[in-house]
Amino acid sequence: MYNRYFQLVLRVVLGATFIYASFAKLFHPADFAKAILRYDMLPVYLVNLQAIIMPWVEFFTGILLIFGIFKKSTSLIASVSLVIFLVALISAYARGLDISCGCFSLEETSSKGDILFRIIQDFLMLAGTLILYVFSEKPKDEGTVTAAEQV
Repeated sequence: MYNRYFQLVLRVVLGATFIYASFAKLFHPADFAKAILRYDMLPVYLVNLQAIIMPWVEFFTGILLIFGIFKKSTSLIASVSLVIFLVALISAYARGLDISCGCFSLEETSSKGDILFRIIQDFLMLAGTLILYVFSEKPKDEGTVTAAEQV
């Protein structure tokens, strides 16, 4: 899990997914606000704020993941975002809502199978972000003494 090439591939795949997911939302915030509203989870006065902020968080999280900047913090932000997405998706699925998840497109409806697919996809992405969080830094070898520790 500490393999830097494995982590690079994981960061690029996750980062590209976050960036791709942000595009429709960035360019069509009103449609994204409607998608958020269909979940019937947030107070109406927070929907527009969420529709404006979330795509930018996704976009910059993707950029930072790809370039490996602030790896631990960025993977934590991605993990928290995915947990929020999962709560919304599972809630919609459990309530039998016939809505599009708003993940990659802003269509109004989709099938329950699509929401279930997105739930599985988000769980896999969450596993990836947690791997990056936990294994982003190699542990120090306890048998090795650094120059700073000798002083």
